Amino acid sequence: MSNNFWEDELEKKSEEDFEKELDEIEKDSREIRDEPENTVELNEASFGGIATLWFFTIVWCSASFFATVIIGSDMIADIGTRNWESADGIVENSYVSTSTDGEGGTTYCLHVDYQYTVDGRVYDGNRISYSADNSCNSWSANSDDDYPEGKKITVYYDPSNPSESVLLSGLSGIDFFICCFFIFPLVGLLLLFGSINASIGYFKQR
Repeated sequence: MSNNFWEDELEKKSEEDFEKELDEIEKDSREIRDEPENTVELNEASFGGIATLWFFTIVWCSASFFATVIIGSDMIADIGTRNWESADGIVENSYVSTSTDGEGGTTYCLHVDYQYTVDGRVYDGNRISYSADNSCNSWSANSDDDYPEGKKITVYYDPSNPSESVLLSGLSGIDFFICCFFIFPLVGLLLLFGSINASIGYFKQR
């Protein structure tokens, strides 16, 4: 074969390599041009996720705050009865009311009506304790057995207002089962901490 043949082949080979290099350069340039657009989409997605996280955090913390105020106020009220005076009383009536939730579970609430006498004056009462009045459960179906009609009981009353009374005073009146609900504000604090950290990280990337 002639030398011209090999020279033509080498020249053709060089042109093919050159075209491949040009294709790779164009491909890289397209990726570089597209990168800012992808970054914007990522930032927008991150902002949407942070906004959703903040919305959920605010709703959770608000609900937890109100629940904590209600539960906490009842517990504080029960502790405040530890120095109340005692009086003899008698059970007039007791019963357990029931309610059924959407999943078929039954909740039981104890109710006790009683009378007691302070300085010769007869008073009516129906409060077991402040927290117990707002605490029902699924295992107290027969709790009224502890308060049969006609049973003599000890009633605790407010010396400054004898019409205010409870059957269980001080710590004995606190339904410690409701303390389990304090886990919700703790979860709210964790959500708040996570939302703040996520927001700081997002704005640092901008």
